[in-house]
Amino acid sequence: MDLTFLDTILEHPFLPLYGLVVVLAIWRYPRYFDTPLRYFPILLAYTFLNEILGHFIQYYDEISLVLIDLYTNNNWLIYNIYNTIFYLYFFYVYWKYISHQRYKIWIVAAGLLFAIISLLNPFYQNFLLETQLYAYLVGAILLICCTILFFLDLHARYGSWFLKRDLLSWVSLGILIFYSGYMPIKIVRYYEALEGFAAPGYVRRIHLLLILLMYGSFAFGFFRMRRRHE
Repeated sequence: MDLTFLDTILEHPFLPLYGLVVVLAIWRYPRYFDTPLRYFPILLAYTFLNEILGHFIQYYDEISLVLIDLYTNNNWLIYNIYNTIFYLYFFYVYWKYISHQRYKIWIVAAGLLFAIISLLNPFYQNFLLETQLYAYLVGAILLICCTILFFLDLHARYGSWFLKRDLLSWVSLGILIFYSGYMPIKIVRYYEALEGFAAPGYVRRIHLLLILLMYGSFAFGFFRMRRRHE
């Protein structure tokens, strides 16, 4: 079965979607400027620019962060930095939003555990040249746990697992979908690079679909959101 058309559909929209979500985040900013999500547009813009830079580093030899010719197209440095910032930011967001004191303590513990793993990971994998697999997986698991705590707290406070007009509900849904699906892909790609084998084509398709689902959830959240009244 020829999947060229499907690949075309999945490959091209994700960068414009990043840009669209940045525009939506700025458009709706007056509705959440005084909440912990006030820094979210900066993170989204950073993501957009990071993806563009990563694309140029990967496909254009003239642009490189590494002086060694063998690693000219290596862009792990910018993604390792990005992942650390992304995780720490959302640990902060959930810590601020969640009202349950025990959950808040767990989130602080999660942030500290992630920070420790992030500091140790470079001793086993080169931060400049390799993905920080252990830090990424631990961060993803802990972030998924934070989204679950958020939905539990939401239910305890409002009697509902999901608020359709709440931006963080949609953001949390997108994060939960993406990281739950992407962790196995991250492991497969790591061993693909380690062992030198090529991952099946559907792995890339699933990855792109997960991105579209996550950012689609973000976009829908900006469209549907209202100011939350505590």
